[in-house]
Amino acid sequence: MKNTGLRRLVACLSLTAAALLIPVADGLAQGQSPAAGAQAAGGGRGGRGGPTKTWWVEKLPAGGQAYKAPMRPLWKLSDIKAMHAGQHTWSTQIIKDLYQDVTYQSAAPGTKFGARIHPNTPMSIVVTGGQINFQIEGQQPFTAKRGSIVLVPAHTIYSYDVAGNEDALFVVTHNLDYQTLYPSSEPAPRAVGGGQVIQVSWNNTPQPYPAGQAPHWNLFDAIAACQPMGVKVRVDHIQFQPLLGWFNPADNKCEPGGRGNAPAEMPAPIDTKGTTFGHLHKGPAEWWIVQAGQIQGNFENQGTFLANEGDVLYAQPDMWHQMYAVGPTGPSVRLAAYGALGPNLGNTANAGRGGD
Repeated sequence: MKNTGLRRLVACLSLTAAALLIPVADGLAQGQSPAAGAQAAGGGRGGRGGPTKTWWVEKLPAGGQAYKAPMRPLWKLSDIKAMHAGQHTWSTQIIKDLYQDVTYQSAAPGTKFGARIHPNTPMSIVVTGGQINFQIEGQQPFTAKRGSIVLVPAHTIYSYDVAGNEDALFVVTHNLDYQTLYPSSEPAPRAVGGGQVIQVSWNNTPQPYPAGQAPHWNLFDAIAACQPMGVKVRVDHIQFQPLLGWFNPADNKCEPGGRGNAPAEMPAPIDTKGTTFGHLHKGPAEWWIVQAGQIQGNFENQGTFLANEGDVLYAQPDMWHQMYAVGPTGPSVRLAAYGALGPNLGNTANAGRGGD
């Protein structure tokens, strides 16, 4: 009897510990209430039927903690430009968390970024202005522009240079603690970490692109062609998915009457202190590059933020948040980014209060 009781206790504790790490709502789209998720997903992942699943999870008090530099709830592009007034070529660190090293950069026409390679990690560039010519090993050269997402796998040599007659603006995403090698046929780079630049040998083999992903994708070309959005980058600690919304349904020429994931009306700022809304993420933060229009973000204990094209929003792990497409005309697109793939853990206390 004692052994049986002990086994039951151990089993109960094991299930409780596992539940602390399991998603709240299986199959929920961002911003749906659990009830709405059950209806949209046919009652669960794969349409198996039945009610939406709920779980216990330990929520840490991220919503009440100050952001650690360089992270901010909102990095406005206009503010970053003001920090570099009079400069054409600059770089500003905007994210450096458990997974990612992200910089916002500008470069003058004619600026060249010579050949380089990352031996262990991929990298991605999101262009918010200007034009950039890319050369990626094993791929045809291409020109990226406003709305472009560029992906370079690990083990792959690449270089790029700024084209056109205006400064290029772009967001560069690396894995945390990424490393860079430069061909010895080029001049040796200067040491920046207190070490010594030496010559090494390595026969690299470019990694293939995962299924459904490509060196280059452009948002505005896809909208013009009525192509689907979906995940565009999903590699080691770099995940990008454009989320398209239309505040005015008449602007959506591809699906007349459709709203995308925009709200039914312009959302008002909400009281984000001590309330439950939207959803949260365990472990990785979620952040967004506004690629078009305007996006409203409500962040737990931080308030309501309005972001324009080129701005960057950041929600800390364990922070309730909700996002809306609010541009008065045309598409509003937020490029959702994660350092690790994870589900939206939707609230069950106050459902139906907002989008992604």
